[in-house]
Amino acid sequence: MNNLTAFLNEHTIWFIIICFGLADILFFLGLLYYGFSNPPTEEEKSRVHPGDDLLGNEPGRMRGTLAVTVNAPREKVWPYLAQIGLRQAGFYSFEWLERLCGFDIRNTFTIVEEWQNMKKGDYIFYHQCGIGSEVKDVKQGEYFTSISDSRNPSEFPGTIAFVPPIGLRFFAWTWSFILEDLGNGQTRFFTRCDAVFEPNKGIRKCLVAFFLGIPSFVMCKSMLKKIKACAEQQQ
Repeated sequence: MNNLTAFLNEHTIWFIIICFGLADILFFLGLLYYGFSNPPTEEEKSRVHPGDDLLGNEPGRMRGTLAVTVNAPREKVWPYLAQIGLRQAGFYSFEWLERLCGFDIRNTFTIVEEWQNMKKGDYIFYHQCGIGSEVKDVKQGEYFTSISDSRNPSEFPGTIAFVPPIGLRFFAWTWSFILEDLGNGQTRFFTRCDAVFEPNKGIRKCLVAFFLGIPSFVMCKSMLKKIKACAEQQQ
């Protein structure tokens, strides 16, 4: 798989073709499976969430926020979040498509006790070649934040700081999960992604938005929906 990564980095056109196909598949899956329903409110999107400060006040930030209401308390939702990652429970999403695209992800929809000890400095692997993000802050039962930044790569063994091979000088993103107690045994479940990169204009900005933004939107929607179902079944 390292050879595949090197090939894609050296042959940008193939990277674009593969991403274009994946983005199209996910876009139409998203329309069929989710439509455009259940978005977070404008107030929820504008609210300050944990992890929003990880990229400072850098200009040109791209942000995506998703949310779902879970009919279960936070303590029923958190164990599924605590074990996400390629080396643990997967990402509760389209496993068949992830594996078709070379991601060796195998989802586990049960709680595994030895995977419940997420802490600062842990690394969430997305791909076996080392792409992922480092956990920066954890408040058990409430939230965790993570980041990948090619200007300051993680020192966790076996990791790489991914930069899409489209002529970018750097690429950085955050991925945070937040559980808000709504009372009455309900939880508002948020995920937030921020990204900054240079140059952040023209065709490169469009490529990042289309090839990375659309897949992230659909995969995260699937994750939220499936974790919601798992937590509600524990009631």
